[in-house]
Amino acid sequence: MPTVASLQIGMQDATVQIASGAEEFFDGFDTLAQAIRRARGAGTQDANDLLTFSQYALVQSLADEDTARVSDLATAAGISPSTATRILDALERRAIVRRARLPEDRRGVTVTLTESGRRTLDRQAAWMRGRQRAFYEQLPAGERELVGDVLVRLATLIDELAAGPTD
Repeated sequence: MPTVASLQIGMQDATVQIASGAEEFFDGFDTLAQAIRRARGAGTQDANDLLTFSQYALVQSLADEDTARVSDLATAAGISPSTATRILDALERRAIVRRARLPEDRRGVTVTLTESGRRTLDRQAAWMRGRQRAFYEQLPAGERELVGDVLVRLATLIDELAAGPTD
């Protein structure tokens, strides 16, 4: 039968393990957050052939649509319409997208992928999905079962942190 002292030591060991695990989580989360920030601001090695992470996130909605309003693209990408407009300026200069004013609403602007833009988006989407698949396939089976749920929960945490305190 365990003694009170041995139970206390066991509880202390468990507390130390939890604290150590929490520190590893904090470090890992900070590394993930830094990588996301770098990816959103990074250019591509060959700007004429690829999209930046921010550009890709913005026009990804056009993969299944012929056209979309700037405001809808911004909402889907989780950015402000003014940020979307700056990104679209660069994409329009590269002939990736075309913008047009709505005849019925002069303030409204629609965005359409050009043929070149569609090829660029398709090529990049295929490359990104391939990299994601390769990463997933190299995970041990137990991690594969957990990773989807963990990623969704991390995304929720990032959204909560970005919104700031609610009290």
